[in-house]
Amino acid sequence: MFLREIRLFRFLLCVSLLAVSALAAACQVPVFRYALERWSADQYRYVVLCDAELTEQQRMLADSLAGPGRAGGAGPGEPTAGGPAAAVLRVHRVTQQSDAFLQDLWRQRKVRAEPLLVCLFPRTAAVETAAPAFTCGLNEAAVRSVQASPVRTELTKRLQSGDSAVWLFLESGQAERDQAALERLETGLQLQQARLKLPTASEMEVTEQQLRELKVPLKLSFSVLKVSRADAAEAFLVSCLLRSEEDLEQLSEPMAFPVFGRGRVLYALVGDGIAEGTIAAACDFLTGPCSCQVKEQNPGFDLLLAGDWDHSLGGVLVSDPLPQETGAGQGTGAPKLLTIPSGRRTGGKGSVPDR
Repeated sequence: MFLREIRLFRFLLCVSLLAVSALAAACQVPVFRYALERWSADQYRYVVLCDAELTEQQRMLADSLAGPGRAGGAGPGEPTAGGPAAAVLRVHRVTQQSDAFLQDLWRQRKVRAEPLLVCLFPRTAAVETAAPAFTCGLNEAAVRSVQASPVRTELTKRLQSGDSAVWLFLESGQAERDQAALERLETGLQLQQARLKLPTASEMEVTEQQLRELKVPLKLSFSVLKVSRADAAEAFLVSCLLRSEEDLEQLSEPMAFPVFGRGRVLYALVGDGIAEGTIAAACDFLTGPCSCQVKEQNPGFDLLLAGDWDHSLGGVLVSDPLPQETGAGQGTGAPKLLTIPSGRRTGGKGSVPDR
């Protein structure tokens, strides 16, 4: 109960501060739309842990995680990069001299006969734990489940069709509690859809013709996707959601995660925290003016979604880019060797020196 109260207070405080700052000076384009048009998806990072040289098949599997359209492979310790779904990849051979964090992960692996794939949150993700986003054996089925899943495919489709936000409803497995929380969420979203208004063309300083020519319509629309914790196909997604905040894995409660832009997840609403007030606060932020266009200064983290966002948007947009827009998540520049998180309990991601 105490953890839920702390979480609710923290969520409301964060959203309230963002809403207040929006009144001072803001781009009038709604947050969800600015994020869709301008916030490039952050790169996930992968480390393959092994105690022997990878086989050719294992190397090909590892290379496939770094992005489509790559020929050949990366040697141990060599980074790779690919197209729109590019990620950073490193292969590390575990020895007695390896960092304790890596040795712990290696000892905890479930399948002893294969390398361990460690999936790390993007470096810029605003997560409260240094735990990996997901770990699994390096095999074909596991790699496929990391790259895509039915829920993430549908989520991408809805965001690219113009949904303001898609709420991922993570079931607890307790039927009555899940149904009650789901009904609260759906009722709350219906109320917000009826209450909220989008800015006019003149308020956003665009023309009505621009709005008509948008390939992805600007609309006020919230939808819900249910996710089962027991669904093996969604194991990667469930792990990312539960590990985005330090104590979520400890809670056997239904949870709701609003997702917007190109897969940006706001903070979780948990159990009784899935209520009209918290739903309204999240929707107010998502549909309000984009007071801070710098992605890294906004809450949340990106999910790993496969989609050509720029192509889906087309050439007509309602937002203006930031001056000299550069930085993490832009997918440009030479690939860099990643620094592995050290596994500090709280307060940041830390680093592990390369061996």
